[in-house]
Amino acid sequence: MSMCFRTGLLISCIVSSWTCSSAVPTDVPGVSAVGDHVRRYEGADLEVVLGTGYAAGHVGEEYLFVGATLAGTNGERMTTVDRAEISVRTPDRRKIPLLSQEDFREVYGKLNVPARLAEAFSPTMLDSKPTRRPCGDWFFEAPTDGIARDVLTISSVEVCDGILFFHVPGGVQPGRWVLEINLEESVVEIPFFLD
Repeated sequence: MSMCFRTGLLISCIVSSWTCSSAVPTDVPGVSAVGDHVRRYEGADLEVVLGTGYAAGHVGEEYLFVGATLAGTNGERMTTVDRAEISVRTPDRRKIPLLSQEDFREVYGKLNVPARLAEAFSPTMLDSKPTRRPCGDWFFEAPTDGIARDVLTISSVEVCDGILFFHVPGGVQPGRWVLEINLEESVVEIPFFLD
């Protein structure tokens, strides 16, 4: 069993509320707001839905948990997303890298329960296009589960989703954050607010 701890009814209700909502464009090209704590990015090579509902309720904590769903958008080629190219910018402009799998396993005992709760707040794109299927790979796996990936290669008919973990020295601060994903030919920037 991977980091997917979803329960059917709860997730169905949450996903239905997001997919039935209309997205509102933001001041960042390609990024729209779907409610207070869901952002959707649509680019030439990647589509991202970011859920920050759990993080918004846990300002001040040492780890930032955000739910992410990634899907390729270029039907002609695969999109490569490298763990080393994922980071967040804090409100005070520090760049925080995605936690490594090794570091994740070291602190898994204290992240396990919050991760399950964060997963319940995470959006998915699986219902958005019936031709898409789950990819089964993610950047993090529990110590007794499968193999965590440092690189995801995603097609336009696949959806990879899970929690992104960031260790934030000094604690998660309120304000404007930005998730950054550097791709081969572009940079994805998704701003979100924690208050």
